[in-house]
Amino acid sequence: MSDAGKPRDYLTASYSKDKGESVVYSAVLAAGALVIFGMPRAPFVSLILALAAVAVAIYHWPYVARERRAVAITPAGIMIDRLGLLPWNAVSDVSLFERYVRLIRNAELRIALRRPLDSAIEQRPQTSLIRRYMYRCWKILSPQEVSIKLSTLDAQPEDVIAAARTHIQRPI
Repeated sequence: MSDAGKPRDYLTASYSKDKGESVVYSAVLAAGALVIFGMPRAPFVSLILALAAVAVAIYHWPYVARERRAVAITPAGIMIDRLGLLPWNAVSDVSLFERYVRLIRNAELRIALRRPLDSAIEQRPQTSLIRRYMYRCWKILSPQEVSIKLSTLDAQPEDVIAAARTHIQRPI
């Protein structure tokens, strides 16, 4: 029996490596070149530019980190990297918001909450200081709305919204 066309109960999405890999590795390469070739000529300027390139690489590091889930839709709720678990009893609705810049699709999953975000989050992860300033796929739009940028993930937006809707439509 085939599961094609049937919405899944569990979905995991990671950061899309092909979108950020070139940024991370180019920044590391630029930092190395600045240190090797720039230090003899202009040490202060080269050091500042190399540190800026390393900062860019560290910011975009989640794209190349192995085994890093950005979003997981489970029967318990929506688990978001570095935010925590949004249980289904706290989620009132999910919607897909799309914008096109020329022919590039930028899709977002908008999550409307029944209560403020601070009281809705469960299982808050402990994050290091550096990890707090790295790229994240989500942002808070209002006290009761969170947006997840799906265009930076490796899952199709239609699959993500379908997996979330299977849990929203069930009786709570």
